[in-house]
Amino acid sequence: MNETEERHDTPETGMPADGERGQADPAPDADAMTGEQAEELVEIARAGDADVPVGAEDFVEALRLVAAQRDQNRDLLQRTAADYQNFQRRARQNERETRELTAAGVVQSLLQVLDFFDMALKQDPEKATVAQVMGGVEMIKAEFLRVLSNHGVAPVFPVAGDAFDPHRHEAVENTSESGVEPGHVVEVRSPGFTMGDRVIRPAKVVVAVEASPESGDATEQEG
Repeated sequence: MNETEERHDTPETGMPADGERGQADPAPDADAMTGEQAEELVEIARAGDADVPVGAEDFVEALRLVAAQRDQNRDLLQRTAADYQNFQRRARQNERETRELTAAGVVQSLLQVLDFFDMALKQDPEKATVAQVMGGVEMIKAEFLRVLSNHGVAPVFPVAGDAFDPHRHEAVENTSESGVEPGHVVEVRSPGFTMGDRVIRPAKVVVAVEASPESGDATEQEG
């Protein structure tokens, strides 16, 4: 076999050609240090048992300082995480206690209203007059409103002729009312209530609207 045939047979071995050898994936670095090895090196530097080559003293000292700072940061992070968990636990506990105390205060106030009911029921029904019964009801209502006021609750009670406020009123009926401008309150069906700036329940009102021409014609014909 001549040289030409030998050169043509070489690619059949599966080996890359000379121009392709530089494009192969590089092999992993077998000398790369693992995390365990790095930690062992840090412990050796801390213990001072290793024979430090001449000129490497500064490197070993820097390694000690960096390792100490790392440990300090890790401890700080762990303490911060523990403090945050404790804060969350205390916040949930304080929130639960606040709700319980608030509910207890409301119940305690309502118990005073219950006492007024008991006083009213102790009256002799054969001797009590209608005026006395109505007076007792008014007294209980006044006491109940006082309790609500102590908790920041205020009534919303518009009067006839007031402008309709969709943020504080709820229109339950529309009607054409003589003497009341459209878009104004004709009648209050039930009062509303607010707590601070929040509307707990809007006042239910009847609102005046413009009379339709048909209704006006019908009124003239009837007249």
